[in-house]
Amino acid sequence: MGTPARCNTTQAGQRIYMAIDLKSFFASVEARERGLDPMNTNLVVADETRTEKTICLAVSPALKTFGVPGRPRLFEVIAQVKAVNRDRARRASRHRLTGSSYYLDELRANPALAVDYLVVPPRMKLYMETSATVLSRYLQWVSPADVHVYSIDEVFIDATGYLKRYRATPVEFATKLIHDVYAHTGITATAGIGENLYLAKVAMDILAKHAEADEHGVRLAELTMRTYREQLWTHRPLTDFWRVGPATARKLEAMDLFTMGDVARASLGERYDRANEEALYRIFGVNAELLIDHAWGWEPTTIADIKSYHPQTKSVNVGQVLPRAYEFGEARMIVREMADGLSLDLVDKGLTTDQVVLTVGYDTENLADPARAAAYRGEVKRDHYGRLVPKPAHGSENLGRATASTRLLLEAVTRLFERIVDPGLLVRRMYVSASHIRREEALVPRVDIADVADGSGVVGGTGGFMSGEPKSPDVGEQLDLFTDYEALAAVEAVEQAALAAERRNQEALLRIKRKFGKNAVFRGVNLSAGATALDRNRTAGGHRL
Repeated sequence: MGTPARCNTTQAGQRIYMAIDLKSFFASVEARERGLDPMNTNLVVADETRTEKTICLAVSPALKTFGVPGRPRLFEVIAQVKAVNRDRARRASRHRLTGSSYYLDELRANPALAVDYLVVPPRMKLYMETSATVLSRYLQWVSPADVHVYSIDEVFIDATGYLKRYRATPVEFATKLIHDVYAHTGITATAGIGENLYLAKVAMDILAKHAEADEHGVRLAELTMRTYREQLWTHRPLTDFWRVGPATARKLEAMDLFTMGDVARASLGERYDRANEEALYRIFGVNAELLIDHAWGWEPTTIADIKSYHPQTKSVNVGQVLPRAYEFGEARMIVREMADGLSLDLVDKGLTTDQVVLTVGYDTENLADPARAAAYRGEVKRDHYGRLVPKPAHGSENLGRATASTRLLLEAVTRLFERIVDPGLLVRRMYVSASHIRREEALVPRVDIADVADGSGVVGGTGGFMSGEPKSPDVGEQLDLFTDYEALAAVEAVEQAALAAERRNQEALLRIKRKFGKNAVFRGVNLSAGATALDRNRTAGGHRL
């Protein structure tokens, strides 16, 4: 079956969308690689070489039946399984367990067995390859124009034009797709079907997980705007809904809005009501429009709209959580590694920046250690887990020109780090952002300083796209009698030559890295104790390839 041509809707204005999510994708891939059934095998994907605080990438469906959440930290898995086994031992004969198993069917058949599980390291390259295989199966049925890849394990499909072709109902067509993927990968999926993208996503996230599974573990659910209001207007918690995070939910609850039905009713409220459309816009700004639309089950965006949208890049970011608490000098080395990589990323994408922004998060040990806590006099905040930590450091540094120069970015981020970071505190996380991003071709060469001799009255830098933020030829700077413009021009010419030479080196480095790998060329500092760049180059999304 070749790649299908894109189909047009058969009924004007009526569309059918599908959201398909591969079931516990990373855990399922690892189970299948070992010849195991993810629905029957207790398995967790996590890097045991890190601390027990490491986040688990995935938990198999079998292990979730014992109360283990979907994205726990490893110590939470250990604690939950210990609690389950204590309960099983209490119920067992003589209060003793006689063995263990990581197979769900064996554990159900024999209550005297302890719950066991496999911990396997993540392999991001394998997951990306499997995801590509899954996408290729979808494309045997539908056109690329009707598929939106939402994440490595989730897609949206506009199925409108394919139901007649395959003589199938939406449920039958979704089942065909998922069974095809299962036949080629052994991985099952959950699907939601709806009149728009939002309804398909919500049907999958909220309703499908409670639907009865078929022989391959496939679960499906459908929603129309009518059934959405009937079934989900009273659903709680609000955070189960797409794009409603904890912060949004807290703000809504402060307005006595606890369900999507409450939000819909509030949008119709009178001016004197505490919760009305005006109040929603005042609190949520432009996001109130999306929130109100979703409360009513409405979503006008189509897959075609998504594919035609080209966002304007405003910043390029890099961040990392350090493997342990770092002293000031160690953290400065890491932030320089990050700036080095960021500059090459800018060159690779043909972008420039004129400002770097740095955010540094401190470790909880700063306040847990009595000596450090006694020496600290700054502001204190609570982290995501409610623990007290010193307030994060945040600041920016202007570069004075639009550039992707590694030298200039390293100098700027070092000055910024030394200015805003408390040298007496331990660092745990850092984020570097290149702001005011512009494409190189958008930069206009500035007028040479030597041109002032011709009476133009315009002062600028010399030559090309590395010269910094351009100035309009008809907007100049006031000249004065005490500035040696020829000397300035000479200095700028030397700087431009240095930047041009550096740029050639950067492009050569990128060519080598593309051909032989990111670690084919590196700086000596990357071999220092505590450096992370080489190790991070072997990962994707923070996990090993």
